[in-house]
Amino acid sequence: MQSLTILVIYLNGSFSIVAVNPVSFILIPLTVAFTIAIIEEILVRGIIFRILEEKLGTYIALTISAIIFGALHLANPNSTWLSGLCITIAGFLLGAAFVYSRNLWFPIAFHFAWNFTQSGIFGAITSGNEKTNSLLVSKIEGPAFITGGEFGPEGSIQATVFCLIAAIIVLALSQKENKIIKPYWKK
Repeated sequence: MQSLTILVIYLNGSFSIVAVNPVSFILIPLTVAFTIAIIEEILVRGIIFRILEEKLGTYIALTISAIIFGALHLANPNSTWLSGLCITIAGFLLGAAFVYSRNLWFPIAFHFAWNFTQSGIFGAITSGNEKTNSLLVSKIEGPAFITGGEFGPEGSIQATVFCLIAAIIVLALSQKENKIIKPYWKK
């Protein structure tokens, strides 16, 4: 999904590769992305979502936990309402991944892959934070609507759309496999 997001930026003429670094440059972003994915998924999906889902059901818990996830990222440098919306939708997708798998490894892997691909491979800003070393040294310039601006590509409109489509697909699969929990008042 991150590659599709970058592809849209590239097709818009706003992404170019300046240089290619040695593979060793990915070690720090790999470690950071993995650590962040574990911590955020345990907190938001493993604790907040699961507690809410027991009483309020899957859909309400997904909505509340996604809003919390998005709101937490609004404190990041260079965040905007569009980036907050995208992170909220991404949080909805990560919650849907948990619902489908019923374990944290799927959302952790998805979250890690998203952040690592964005920062460790494509060399883009992630969640408004400073650029780190990456495999590709890239130049991303253009309208913030498409590039995500200073927040990074995950704050772009196409990232929001891709996350929304993926969330709908994963939730449809979860519904089909009867993995959706009803609120306590409908049981």
